[in-house]
Amino acid sequence: MKQILIILFLVLSFIRGYSQELFPYAEAASTIPKNVLGMRFMFEGFKEIPSQRQRNWGAVRAMYGITGKTTLMVTAAVSNHHQRKFPANLQNYFINHHQRNYKPNPYLVEGINIYLKQRVISIDDFQKHLRVALFGQACKSFTAHDESEPFLKGDNTGYGGGAIVTLLNKRFAISFTYAYAHPLMYKDKEQQITFQSGDAHNYDISFGYRLYPSKYSTYNDLNINLYVEFVNRSYEAAKMTVRDAPYNFTYLQSFDKNTYYSLMDGKYSEIRPSIQLIMNSNNRVDVGCAYPIYGRSYAHFYPLFFFNIQKYFYFSKKKKNI
Repeated sequence: MKQILIILFLVLSFIRGYSQELFPYAEAASTIPKNVLGMRFMFEGFKEIPSQRQRNWGAVRAMYGITGKTTLMVTAAVSNHHQRKFPANLQNYFINHHQRNYKPNPYLVEGINIYLKQRVISIDDFQKHLRVALFGQACKSFTAHDESEPFLKGDNTGYGGGAIVTLLNKRFAISFTYAYAHPLMYKDKEQQITFQSGDAHNYDISFGYRLYPSKYSTYNDLNINLYVEFVNRSYEAAKMTVRDAPYNFTYLQSFDKNTYYSLMDGKYSEIRPSIQLIMNSNNRVDVGCAYPIYGRSYAHFYPLFFFNIQKYFYFSKKKKNI
């Protein structure tokens, strides 16, 4: 019982002290306390153009503090973004799959992601700290991704890693994330098709501000945090072969330029404003949206809306009687 109370106090202090760096999109350099489990439900949705059909992505993430400096995350995602495999008529698919008259994609288990974060630097002071973490991740996808921009949250089988630097000063937090993603090749041996998205580099900057309360009175105080996150990504063009011959996407320029550009190399910047509510120091809700400010992503349309729900659970190993 004493150990459970200690863990509970540490988690409440973590959430209360650093709530403005619980970024809705990016991961901060801070880690979850040891033997604490966090569960997060995530949703993203947007209207496909020109069909105006709703495209949705949802995921459940389990986050566990292996040690005070090491956090493990496992994420399982479901979406209607892709098909299980490429259809036999590739030309018809690429020309028409964003059109209203084309068969909509079913909801499928998209993939599973494993993410490990290790905090390597902690410089702490009263109401301020600087933290640096390194992370690595791997993903197994169960669908046929059909865009050059890779995502290791379920869309692509692949691996990647990077570094995070987070600074907290009283009610303000800022974080910078560099991430590299390398997607592996999708292979359909039956149809003799291969597809590989391009390597990608992310440079994300996140800002958080605790709007309320200005000072805490109890652990039950409602937290209201405001965030602005900038997603900056560059990636290489996709590569595809059919029966060992390179597949040429040039013809798509005459039919659907969104599809054509989604298969080329690109770079873009997005702004993601959001608001966050934390109730009773543990129940967290994020609501936000994404808009392009330079270029655009061709893997989704705009505006993109998202929300997250998260809660922590506390565990302690019982001592064995001797």
